[in-house]
Amino acid sequence: DINKESRYGETSLFDACRGGNENVVHYLVEHGADINKENKFGKTPLFEACDNGNENIFNYLVEHGVDINKEIKCGETP
Repeated sequence: DINKESRYGETSLFDACRGGNENVVHYLVEHGADINKENKFGKTPLFEACDNGNENIFNYLVEHGVDINKEIKCGETP
């Protein structure tokens, strides 16, 4: 299951975005990974890409329709 969650509500896409692995991000998105999935803190994979300075991954997720206005619980956006 490509959208299987960890105990923190994160999928493999979170790890790939956090680690800057563009090839894995592309593979996961092309095979149905939920790009707007929220973890238990309300963060999405886009937050991980931003937090780690992964501009190419950020742009790729935006091109594939990620919600750039999604807020975490404290009101922060990517």
